[in-house]
Amino acid sequence: MASPSGDNAVYPYDNSYYLPATAAHQSSGIFDISLSNIVGILRRRWIFLLLGSLIGLSVGLTIIATFVPTFYKSSVRILIDRSANRYLQAYKISEEPIPDEMETGSQVHVLSSESIVIPVVRSMQLANDPEFVGLPKTQATESNWGIKSLAKAAMGWDSEGTLDPNVARERIAVEAFLKRLTVNREDVANVINVTFASKDPQKAANVANAVADAYLDATLKAKLASNKLASQLLQDRLVDLKRQLNDAEHALKEYKLSANVSASGTGLLYSAQMSALNSRLIAARIALVESKTRLEHGQDLIGGDRSVPDNEVITKLRAQYLELGVAANEMESRVGPAHNAVVKIRQRMERLSSAIKDERARITSAYPNEHKLAKARYDELASAFSELTGEASTTSEAQVTLRELESSAEALRNLYNGAVQKFSEINRAQPQAMPVQDARIITRAAPSLHKDSKKPLAALGGSVALGLLLGAAAALARDLAGGAFRTPGQVKSVTDIYCGIMPAVQANRGSIPLFARDTRPGMIEEYVLDAPYSRFAETIRSIKVLVDAAHRANGDKVICVVSSVANEGKTTILTNLAAHIAATSPVRLLVIDCDLHRRRLTTRLAPQAREGLIEALDDPSRLDELVCKRERSGLDILPCALAARVPNAAEILGSPQMEKLLDAARASYDFILIEVPPVMSVVDVKTIERFIDRFIFVVEWGRTSRRLFQEALSEVAVIRERLLCVVLNKADPVALRTIEAYKGARFGDYYQG
Repeated sequence: MASPSGDNAVYPYDNSYYLPATAAHQSSGIFDISLSNIVGILRRRWIFLLLGSLIGLSVGLTIIATFVPTFYKSSVRILIDRSANRYLQAYKISEEPIPDEMETGSQVHVLSSESIVIPVVRSMQLANDPEFVGLPKTQATESNWGIKSLAKAAMGWDSEGTLDPNVARERIAVEAFLKRLTVNREDVANVINVTFASKDPQKAANVANAVADAYLDATLKAKLASNKLASQLLQDRLVDLKRQLNDAEHALKEYKLSANVSASGTGLLYSAQMSALNSRLIAARIALVESKTRLEHGQDLIGGDRSVPDNEVITKLRAQYLELGVAANEMESRVGPAHNAVVKIRQRMERLSSAIKDERARITSAYPNEHKLAKARYDELASAFSELTGEASTTSEAQVTLRELESSAEALRNLYNGAVQKFSEINRAQPQAMPVQDARIITRAAPSLHKDSKKPLAALGGSVALGLLLGAAAALARDLAGGAFRTPGQVKSVTDIYCGIMPAVQANRGSIPLFARDTRPGMIEEYVLDAPYSRFAETIRSIKVLVDAAHRANGDKVICVVSSVANEGKTTILTNLAAHIAATSPVRLLVIDCDLHRRRLTTRLAPQAREGLIEALDDPSRLDELVCKRERSGLDILPCALAARVPNAAEILGSPQMEKLLDAARASYDFILIEVPPVMSVVDVKTIERFIDRFIFVVEWGRTSRRLFQEALSEVAVIRERLLCVVLNKADPVALRTIEAYKGARFGDYYQG
């Protein structure tokens, strides 16, 4: 027999259904945590959400009854009115500033400050109200209070021991008052809403009105105090300005007498003279620079004509020289340079050149005198300007000092006159009129007819929401944290092998004992025959298609059904697959019970057998004699009729006798289905695997963890290489409908039972 696990084995069918071992190990084992999967889990585990909501509701009701008191709330509205101040300012009756929006916002903090709260607490005697300071202490509570005080003192927390009892009680009342007081601005910028909460509706209204009245009284008193302070400050300012003005006028008078100066136009006269003299001095300086330049360059006359400018004489001589040059050149071209006329013209040209040089020398000789004259003129103007500057400086300093004294005295006089006028206006207006009030009450507080229910509802809603979240977390943890398989996609992400899903089923005659149900309809082992149109039967058909395809592609006959641990349903899958193949196909099928430990297949299908696998191993020729036949499906079964477990089960399954038995079965049957013990429990599958063509791996839905499944595949690597399919067994039908809700109601129209 050729071993299907040999190195030269060819599996053309593998490309469609199998992943190489290395790639399969590299497959992602992370479960899908997409939104649709989470919604499916929550729908499937709706009982967790319901329990969490009920628990949250109970906790919320307990909190409301114990810790969340309900109050009556009353509100008073205060308007910050600016119209009166605008009118008074427009007609110059008052210059009191108009409060802006920022100042209006600050009044919110003023209303909730202790400057307003403490007078209300004292006027209404709230420090003696049990609602604010608690119930009076009984003898028991006083003893408890003493014990607490001693404990605090021992730990260094005795901060209340130095307070007077009345002061401490007032502080407690103020803190309780502030917790129940709410001050906020309305949608309108200049309207402030003051709300107070109390167990008594009348008390809530009275306290809110008292806060508003205290605020108006406090602002009025503050304005009166401010006006009085302003009047006193202005009077003190008048006295100080009067003294400063007298000192300034006396200093001005004394300076006029001592400096013998007066406010005149002398400064302007000096300024005009200095301006004219400065212009002449600048012109003289330019002339001096020009003469110096001509003097320094006068010696260059011999070297060229550009150092001395041409005058009228030089211009005429140069013109004659040029005319003679032109005539000499024309005549020379006709008669030659040696002609007498040409020689005479050349001589005249030399005389003209000599005259030009003499004229330039004459001009150059006049430069020193011209420079001396320019320097003398400049020195004289500079001396005059210096004398005039000194005289003007003396006079200007006196004038500047005089103007400063006059300006200071005038400024103090204006300040004094303005202060006198302002003081007169205040003294005329204030004794007859009160300050203009910026705030007024537009709606007084009235007792409320209903208690405020926002806090209880918020506490109840928060508790229910928290319970719902905890229930959702528990549901997700139940499904995801355990790592159990619940969808074929999760299995395929690990193995990349086809995975069928089997809904949990039960026999219609579950009350009949197993030994009495041998040939009767209603057995779980032949459920596929009782419900041929069910989803369970359809999945069995899908597995049969894979078995047929593997048989056609590679001639595979021996199929082994395995699982990671016991009680995952591999016996049910094997028996139903065998019953379906035997009942619907013209093939010979043999089922062998190779579980020498528990022998469940034998117990269910051939409970009365006395001989079987062990005897067939001893003599394979007795195979036909030892096989038990199911009448309903026509299935052949080789049972394992052992009275107890055997310690050498693995050696038996891997023995040459087992190989001979399977060779004999291959010769007589088209398909052989074998059940072996779980992979993770015993080593039996490792010894028999070399005789197996294909494996069907059964995984219990919702219980077998991904880690256990992967470890089982790693224990026997050849299982992964020859894995035909994986079956998710015992799926909860209700949960399955939730998981596959995306397929719609029409998906299950073809299934019955």
